[in-house]
Amino acid sequence: MRIIGGIYKGYEIKMPKGIRPTSGLVKESIFNIIGNRILGAKVLDLFCGSGAIGLEALSRGAQSATFVEKNKRVVRVLMKNIKKLDCSDVDVISMDAMKLSLDSTYDIIFADPPYDMGYLERLIRKFNKSGKILVIEHSIRERLDVGETRRYGDTLVTYIWNL
Repeated sequence: MRIIGGIYKGYEIKMPKGIRPTSGLVKESIFNIIGNRILGAKVLDLFCGSGAIGLEALSRGAQSATFVEKNKRVVRVLMKNIKKLDCSDVDVISMDAMKLSLDSTYDIIFADPPYDMGYLERLIRKFNKSGKILVIEHSIRERLDVGETRRYGDTLVTYIWNL
């Protein structure tokens, strides 16, 4: 998987085994929809895996990114990806995203929880007011009755705008 836009365009992101990566089409669509709102944004990447979404955000002009991932093996790969790109203004939190307590707000919150595990409603209740934009990638088997949803094959992306 590669970063598809911005200053790190073309850099390869290492993917940990067993992680479902966000496809290039979905990633490109997310950043097209968010547009220039990414410039200077404080980004939170929940269930971040390899960090591909947060790193893409930094590449496209986000001011900072906080990555949250509980799997220690996956965090090691994430740290290698961050080091390879020599990113600044990055925090990595190794814990269950649903146990995270926020003391600040973010401009954009990305969440890509494991599919079909019942996280969606809890994510919205917990993080909806902590970001101006909440972007959730999820399975077509899990529907949300809030926000604006786009479909990409078996994947849905729901945007909740709190601007």
